[in-house]
Formats: sequence, structure tokens, C-alpha cells
Amino acid sequence: MDRREFLSGGLVAATAGLALDACAPESYGIIPILIPEEPFVPGEESWLASTCFECEALCGIRVRKIDGRLVKVEGDPGDPASRGGVCARGQALPQAMYHPDRIQGPLIREGERGSGRFTNVSWDDALSRIASELSRARAEEAACGFITGEASGHRRQMVDRFLAALGGRRLRHVPFHRSPIRRAHEIATGHASVFDFDMAQASYVISFGAELLESDRSPVRFARALAEMRQGRPGRRGKLVMVGPRLSLTAANADEWIPARPGYELDIALALSAVILERGHYDSAGSELDLFREFVLSRARPLEVAERTGVPLARIERVARELEEHRPAVALAGDASVGAPSGVALALAVSHLNALLGAYADGGLLRSEAAAPAFASWGGPSVEIPESMLAAELSSGAALPRVLFVADTNPMHSLPPRLRKAFSPGFLVSFASLPDETMQLADVVLPESMSFERFEDAVPPSSLPVARLSPPLLMRPIYDTRSMEDALIALAHRMEMREAFPWESYEQALREAWAPLGSWDERLAKGGFVGENAPELVTFATPDRRYRFAVEPIEAALAEAAGSGRALHIYPSTAFGDGRSARLPYLQDLADPVTGMRWGSAVEIGESDARALGVQTGDRVEITAGEAKVSAPAFVTPGIVPGVVALAAGQGHTASGRHAQERGVNAYDLLEGNIEIRKTGGVA
Repeated sequence: MDRREFLSGGLVAATAGLALDACAPESYGIIPILIPEEPFVPGEESWLASTCFECEALCGIRVRKIDGRLVKVEGDPGDPASRGGVCARGQALPQAMYHPDRIQGPLIREGERGSGRFTNVSWDDALSRIASELSRARAEEAACGFITGEASGHRRQMVDRFLAALGGRRLRHVPFHRSPIRRAHEIATGHASVFDFDMAQASYVISFGAELLESDRSPVRFARALAEMRQGRPGRRGKLVMVGPRLSLTAANADEWIPARPGYELDIALALSAVILERGHYDSAGSELDLFREFVLSRARPLEVAERTGVPLARIERVARELEEHRPAVALAGDASVGAPSGVALALAVSHLNALLGAYADGGLLRSEAAAPAFASWGGPSVEIPESMLAAELSSGAALPRVLFVADTNPMHSLPPRLRKAFSPGFLVSFASLPDETMQLADVVLPESMSFERFEDAVPPSSLPVARLSPPLLMRPIYDTRSMEDALIALAHRMEMREAFPWESYEQALREAWAPLGSWDERLAKGGFVGENAPELVTFATPDRRYRFAVEPIEAALAEAAGSGRALHIYPSTAFGDGRSARLPYLQDLADPVTGMRWGSAVEIGESDARALGVQTGDRVEITAGEAKVSAPAFVTPGIVPGVVALAAGQGHTASGRHAQERGVNAYDLLEGNIEIRKTGGVA
């Protein structure tokens, strides 16, 4: 579907979306300014540098403070990635600070696990309880572990030092993670990383499921880069092509959308490579190229791919020619597409396509993600604890560590139902600012200060040498909370681990680490550090120092072809991401750009499927997957592949504060089992 075809039905779709409005609360319940957090001069305002931690983009922001309150967030013009831009999630951050459901002090569980019954205790009592459990586990030679999300900067290093001192291990849980991309790049280039690219300088970008404008690594940065690619170079306009199962915000803003059933993105990427190899217009550098050529010309013949995927042969051949002729060009994979069982194969096929297009070569678009600036080593070598994915550990039946900490992630909301049942730690410590489903299972809750109340630093995922540094923006936290790092330092001192944690506070540790980068006060005022080094090309760390056109993972994935039954496409929400931002009422009140839904969930259904089911926009439908069952209103659209239904992640919380609780449905409930859908009611 091209943009003209989409816009011709846009008024109908937009009008239909207005029916998808769940009930909003009468008031948001944000804490009023009755007792100020600190002394202030009435009417005096200031703008302070900080960082947005709502997603992995880690954009630099400026926060307006007036009458002692944080009232507004704007982008930081000095941030080379966002360049003064900020998304809706960043603008909603003050609501998190003053949320009425914030945890106000340490808690210890009473009663049955999961009952949600806790007793308020002091920090001294809470830390003593945890230290006692750690000492018992150490005496019994039992394991200690830490579950994190996408931790960055010294926050991650503090966790690793803590685990190294205790002999523990780190687990990672990120619902829409990019481990398949890292694994694919490790196979092909020797580097287990996600490479950066410069869209603004591209002549052609093709995305295989990477939602650049909604949920990929840096939507603010990519939106600006897309505008520059199209309008920032007089006489030269780049093209964006989106391959995926639904007409997402990115697809709607692309120059061309290629509808593809989930799993068929791999076939299309290989078919494009086959056309380019047949025509002979490709970069020839790399080992095993002959093997890859033989593989795609026999297993991904364009005509057969066209028949299997429903994408016309002429279209596949045209896009391949355009990629050849309009360079620099780059292909991307991301989000839900690489989270599928064939994720590593798709990421590897996309990487091979980039190699053929010269995207790794001088003049290409791919760059290495910059290493962190030269931080101090904290008196010894940096500690790097190997990590594994929590879902993989639970799927294998491996026992969880005896004492388990969790921070920056909520597995009891976003794991598949079967793995939630397998999540049974012996002793669980939750670092939570607001209630969530995982915190409800904790034995001890250590309430963490919000990002605006604590010292924090981070390294954004970019080829630019940037590090963010954020100080507290208030004189003291609103409640009896601490940063996770300060809590770990206090706990380490109780465990007689001062050699690994010689500091009295996390601020002291950061001062030491940032000392090589100049004046501490200057770094705080500017919100961090921006280097002047040019982005570096990707170098190859393979045995022969050449790109490797490996085919084994792709061959294994093609052996398990995409099924022909009904498929469910779960994608990150534009407003809530993987669900962490659903607690903010400003974002709940923001209409979804595709469905128009607010304060709830909508199931996207194609027009032909809707006719077969007798469904209209607003009718309630029920989706079943295995033992799980959810019910939500339908949104009928021409922008989805027949046989596929789509549902945004992020809603359906049972314990994440009053604004998120019982809103919509939890898409993660449907991650296991075959999908069935039926109509259960008319328009409400």
C-alpha cells in the first residue's frame, strides 16, 4: 500500500478510532502543592539539565522548576542525539514525580506471597533483613542474582560490582530486546553489539519491523533524521520503506509500506539479496560469500518468495534495484520482528543485505556505537558480569538464585503466563518507585527515588561519544527513598564488602568516575559530556578480519517456515513502550496515532477478516491463546495483513497504580498457543 491509498481511507479510519475510548478517571489525583518540598522564592523559575530514563534513548532534557516544583520538561538543545526534541513520554515525567501511588518508605511483606500486604519499616530494618538473608545464602553456598532491564552507565557497573563481591549472576529481562541483533552481528562481524546508523545522510532506508518513529532506539532522533533525509538536502530526497504486518506510525510515514505476515520479513530480506547477487551490483568484500550466494539463489528465489509472501515479484525486484542504485543505503531490523523465533536469522539476513550494499564500508551508513568516555576504573579493573535472559533461564527449568534483586523491569507483567508461574525466587528484593506486579511478590521493597531526585549517569546507544550525568533537582527526595546505588553501598558495608564499595555515597563514586572528564560542576550544569570524536566505521573482529556471510542460523529458521493460520502481532505501544509508562495519566489520555484508543486497548483486524467474523469497529472481540483469554474492542483497518491481528503491549496491569490498573488487556498473556478470535458483543 502506498501513502495515497492509505490517505484515501484515513478519514474513515480516524472517525472509527473515535469510538475506541475507554473510561477515563474523573481526576488524575496528582499530589497538589500544599506543602512544598523545599524553600522557594515565589515566581522564581530555573531550567535544570537532566536525562529522560523512560526508554533506552536516554535523551538529554531540561526541566523547568518554579516555586520549588518540577512543572515542565523540554528537550536539551545541547544533546547531539535529540537536539532539543522530546517525546510525549519525556514530557509526562513530572507526573511520575508527584504520582499519588508512590511507595513512600521501605516495606516488608506480611502474609502470603502475592497478597500485596506489606508493613512499613525503617531503612535500617529493611537492610538488616536483606543482609541476614545474604549471609545465610552465602553460608549455604546458595546463589545471589540481580534482574535488570537495559541498565546503562555506572548503574550497571554498580550492580556488577555487587554481584562480583557476592559471587552472584545477572539476569536481564527486556520484553522487546535486541539480543538477536547482537548475536547476528557477533556471527557476522565479531562484535556482539547493535550498530548505529546515520539516517539523515541516507538515500535509501528499508526497515524490517524497526519502528523508528515509535519505539526503536531513539524515536526523537530518528524523527528529526527522517525529516533531514527528506527535506534537509536540496535536490536530494531519501526514501524510507517499511516491511511489516501493520500500517504503523512508521509505515504510515514511510514512502512505501510492504505488507508482510510475521515471519515473512526474513524471506523478503533474502529475496532482495538474491536479486542483488543475480544482478552483480554488490560489494564483494567478505568471506563465505559464494556459499551465501548459492544459498539464497536456491532457497530464496524471488518468484517463490513472491508466491509464498504475497508480495509481487515486480515489487521485490524494483526495491532491490532501488537499493542498488540509491546509495548510501541501509537495512534495519528491530522490535517485534527480531523477538520472533527466527529473530537471529532475520537480523543476520538484514546484516548480509547491508554488507552487499556497502553499508559497512567507507562511505556507508553503519557505525560502531561509541564506547563510554574515559571514566576512572574505580581503583581496579572494570567488572563485567556475564548475563543471561530471564525468559531463557526459566524456559530451561534452571533454578533462580536463592536471593534475587530486581530493578528497572517488571517480569511478572511481561513474561508469558507459563514463565510467570515458574518465577519463584526464595527471597525477592524489589527496587520500585511505584507498585507493580513483580513488587507484589517481593519479601522486601526498597523504594527508589525518582530520576529527578537522585544522581545518575548513562551512555546513550549512539555512535556519538556522549555520556549523560543527572543530579537531584530537589534539595531532598519527597519521601523516604534512596537511589538503588546508595542502597547497594549501604548493604555492601553491612556485608563487610568495603573493599569493593569504598564510597559513602553514590555521588562520591560518580565524582571519582567522572574526574577524568573535567569539572564536576560544569558536567552537572551541562547534563554530561559530549566528545568531539567522529563516529568510527565498523571493524571486523572475525578470525580473518573480514565480514562473514554465515548461513547456518538462516537455514535453520527457513526449515521452520511461517505458519498459515491466524497470527498475533504484539508491538510496543507508542505511549507506553513495553508497559513501564502506563502509570502516567497524561499518556493514558493520549490517543493512539493509529487506533485512536485512549485509556484502554484495541485489537486491530483487517477488513477481510472483519467481514468473515461479522465485526465492525467498536465491537468486542475475544482472543484466545492456549489457556489465556482477553477481550477488547476491535479496530477494523485496511492497514494490516489478512490473517493477522495486532495488539499493542503496555496495558492490562493488575498492580501499577490507579491510572494503569485494569486498563485494557495484557498482550503478553497471549504469547503462548495458537490464536483464535471471535466476536462477543456489538458496539458499546
